[in-house]
Amino acid sequence: MGMRFCRAFPVALVTVLALSALPTVAQDRQAAERAYQDLRRSVVRIEVRYPSIFAPPGAGSGVVVADGLIATADHLIDGASEVSVVHADERRQRARIIRRVPAYDLALIRIERAEALVPIERHDRPVTPGQCVLALGNVMNWGLGIFGGIVSLASDEPHPPDAGAGILTDITTPPGLSGGALVDCDDRTLVGIISFGVLALTSAAPTAGIVGAVPVSRIEDLVTLEVACSPTRHTPC
Repeated sequence: MGMRFCRAFPVALVTVLALSALPTVAQDRQAAERAYQDLRRSVVRIEVRYPSIFAPPGAGSGVVVADGLIATADHLIDGASEVSVVHADERRQRARIIRRVPAYDLALIRIERAEALVPIERHDRPVTPGQCVLALGNVMNWGLGIFGGIVSLASDEPHPPDAGAGILTDITTPPGLSGGALVDCDDRTLVGIISFGVLALTSAAPTAGIVGAVPVSRIEDLVTLEVACSPTRHTPC
């Protein structure tokens, strides 16, 4: 059964539907727990250091899209002097920035040892408003978190990062999810890379933000190019 994170009943019907709704709530919770367990090795924490001694370290998220290849938000690694990937067991390893597309707020980084990570399958259908989605990523450096909601707006047209990404959801999260995964509730495929929190852009306080994401089609372009240009293929790029 598909997940229904966003289904709500009017207050007047609570007494009538409370008992019949319980199995659905339990099933949705179990499905969310399974999704978390299935995807926790496909999403990583990213730590960033900058050249200036006055710039505090940055932290965000990344999504494993191929063997050793991790997609993230470009604004997270912009100007970085050092990028590290942190695994679930707190192991750290340095990462190389290999491709950047600031216009889409997308970047690819690579790590050498990826045996503990699992690439996530990418969504192959158009994203539509009302579609149930999950957001996974680093939550304020407390650990990997999962949030549920729906797609509010979907467009494959390019948008500058300060104007919003192609997918807007009703999910509100604390900071740290930049570069994280937006996935379909049912098949757990990657829908997009989380780019921003709308409210966080307009507030200096670390408040929750409505999650926007870059569509997976943009990621496909980057990954295809990187695989085609890999050293083993001897393809000039």
